This record gives sequence, C-alpha cells and structure tokens, in this order.
Amino acid sequence: MKKLLAPAALALMLAILAGPAGASTQTIDATLSNTVSMTTTPDSAVSGWSLASTGSNQTSGGTMTVNANSGYTVTVTADKSAMTEYITASSAYETTSPKTLTTALSVVGARTGGTAPVAGTAATAVIGTSTTFATGLGGGTDDYSVTLSQPTVITDEALDAGRTYHIELTYTASSAL
Repeated sequence: MKKLLAPAALALMLAILAGPAGASTQTIDATLSNTVSMTTTPDSAVSGWSLASTGSNQTSGGTMTVNANSGYTVTVTADKSAMTEYITASSAYETTSPKTLTTALSVVGARTGGTAPVAGTAATAVIGTSTTFATGLGGGTDDYSVTLSQPTVITDEALDAGRTYHIELTYTASSAL
C-alpha cells in the first residue's frame, strides 16, 4: 500500500506545481445605445373645436408616452406662429390676407404616470415662443396628458363657412445624450 501511495502523492504534487494546463484572459467591452421612443394618441387630428369669442378655450390634445433609457426632451413646433385661416374644401391655408388669432396656442403637458424611477417634468410650450413640452431622465416610461389652450379676444374675427382656424403641430422626442 505504501508503494502505491508514494507515486500517487508524487504525481499530485507535480500537477499542483505545474499549474493549469492552459489559461487565457478575455476582455469584453460593450456599449448600449440610447433609445427614446414616443407614442401619441390621437395621432393625427383634433377637429370640431368650437372657440368662445373671448376667454380661455381648452380641449384635449390626447396623451403621450415616452419610453427612454437615457435623458430626453420632447419639443413641439408648429407650421405657423398662430392659428391661421384655413380653407377646408381645398385643405390649404388662405393665401390672400389670412386671418390669424391674436394669442398663440399653448400646448400644456401634465405627467399622469409611468415607470421611470425619477418622474419626467411636463411644461407648457407656447407656439412661437418656447418649444419644450417635457424632459426626463429616462429609465422607464413617462405618460403625459396633452391639453391645447387657445385664448381668444373680441377682436379675433369669426370666419366664413367652410373655413377654420388651423395649425399643425409636430412633437419630437430626442435623447439628451
């Protein structure tokens, strides 16, 4: 038995002293792209909004959800600086002395929920003046309600049949990186 143990012990010691049969190191570098996506409802039109001749006028512009893994900003811009006379039959703005509303349209945001660990911040974008609608740190979703606010004054002119005051808004979500 002693004769068998001695060679086995010697083989074990040699294996320990020799170290592993092979070793290598692997270095891994990875990047994660920032992602910002936005969905809005309704996604196209707000129609049938009857404005009072003077005072505050508000209507729902729908909802917005921003899903981001990095900081983001949502801006809103418009094709005109104020709601402008539009001919519904030809789907075009009046080109000869179009009437416009005196006061700029405001797009009012309010955060209504979401999963982001730090809540995004909603703002009021005033068309032609400020464009920021919301900002956030990301890390989940932020849900916002959108309210359109159009003040009117007595000097704003009523339009003939077949014409409306019109404006087209564009919402853009972008990464803060």
